[in-house]
Amino acid sequence: MPLAIQAISSHPLLIRAIEEVLADAADFAVLPTASNEEEALSQRDISRLFLLDAFSLRTDLGAVVRRCRVYSPASKFLALLPPAEDNHLDKVQLFYCGIDGFVELHEAWQTELLLAIRSIVSGEYWVPDDVLRTFVEQTKALQDIQLLPGHSLAAREAQIVNLLARRLTNRAISKLLGISERTVKFHVSNILAKLGIEDRHALFPHNVGTSRGQTR
Repeated sequence: MPLAIQAISSHPLLIRAIEEVLADAADFAVLPTASNEEEALSQRDISRLFLLDAFSLRTDLGAVVRRCRVYSPASKFLALLPPAEDNHLDKVQLFYCGIDGFVELHEAWQTELLLAIRSIVSGEYWVPDDVLRTFVEQTKALQDIQLLPGHSLAAREAQIVNLLARRLTNRAISKLLGISERTVKFHVSNILAKLGIEDRHALFPHNVGTSRGQTR
């Protein structure tokens, strides 16, 4: 089922600009803008591409992503960020937390927004190359450091580790990979055994926004 587009913002001018951009996108289903997270989550079990206004939300976007995925596991997230000269580390942390793309609100952001939406809906990321490189390097380094001697991860296990690194739940992983939650839980158990740890939250202790409330 195609993703519907829904912005979460309380900024009137930004809302109007987003609506103007989406008015030209006849191939997308567009839901009314939600002024806050609670209003957005009142519509449950609807997979969406959430456009998160980082300025008006004024909260941890990683936590917003986790809560939204409880009710909409297959949803994706695009963060609208204020322009900044050096926000590389912020973007890396947000990518770990499950953000699929970033658009900085510079002069040409409306044009970029539609490109970003099309990219994410089609299954790609809209993330700077240096952010992706940092994510891959850190994830690989952590795997290499933590694997017990004589153990290696199978291709599917390595794929799931990358999704766990982005704080995805078993339910979300099962939907993304087209496998059952039981199969995901089996793979997670094997991964933890090979890493010699008991809890999935210890996989990536250096990341921000660790999710609580789900065991392996």
